[in-house]
Amino acid sequence: MRMIRCVLAVSLFAGVVPAVPAQPAGIAFGNDMNVLLPTNAALQAEIKLTAEQKGKLKPAADKQAAFNKEFTDAFGPNAAGGFSPDKFDEMREKQAKLAEEVKKAVDDVLTADQRKRLKQIAIQAIDFTVFNDPDVAPGGFEYPESQKGAMKEIGAALKLSDEQKKTVKDIADGVRKESRKIREDAGLGGLVPAGTVPDPEKVVAANEKIDEVRKEAWVKVVAALDETQKKTWKGLVGEPFDLAKLRPTPKK
Repeated sequence: MRMIRCVLAVSLFAGVVPAVPAQPAGIAFGNDMNVLLPTNAALQAEIKLTAEQKGKLKPAADKQAAFNKEFTDAFGPNAAGGFSPDKFDEMREKQAKLAEEVKKAVDDVLTADQRKRLKQIAIQAIDFTVFNDPDVAPGGFEYPESQKGAMKEIGAALKLSDEQKKTVKDIADGVRKESRKIREDAGLGGLVPAGTVPDPEKVVAANEKIDEVRKEAWVKVVAALDETQKKTWKGLVGEPFDLAKLRPTPKK
């Protein structure tokens, strides 16, 4: 379990945003838009990053690429030797330091409006988990501090009633159940042997189905809010962003 958790954390740092998740939180765990921005063209286009800003973020993107290669060489399917906990801890520390460096670089470069839009997308990416208790993560996981902050902000702003919380939870549980079935039907459920690469076409098809399930569920969630809450929510998340654009294209 430790290995699965750690690999997920590093893969998210690398810009991997799975919509066919192993975790209940979907694409929410560890998703930091500040870390994704230097290497994600869709995000850059959405917040209208200028050529000058892209140039300033290139060193951060290059460092991310170097780290990702180092991690893949050490722990990827073709890595020599077995799993080393000490080496992994070393990589986790390096990851955390680099993430802070990248986030500082992004914060220094962006305008106030760009930061606002990036934050809106970050809240969207947290998915239904945004309504959870930030201090009680499922399965022994712990929410990243940046995500906890967003969850606390949402909770304080919306002030959902107990009945609304139950409605949202039931909707989210339904999405997880249906998403699990989609994965299983596509042969993507459970753990796969080391070095195994899922069929890209099956991954894309499953992702598209799960995306549709989520979109339909979000309509139900928003419908459960009163008019004041809906207005507040709209201000917090802005216009919908296609989160599928945060995923890398599966390699054939």
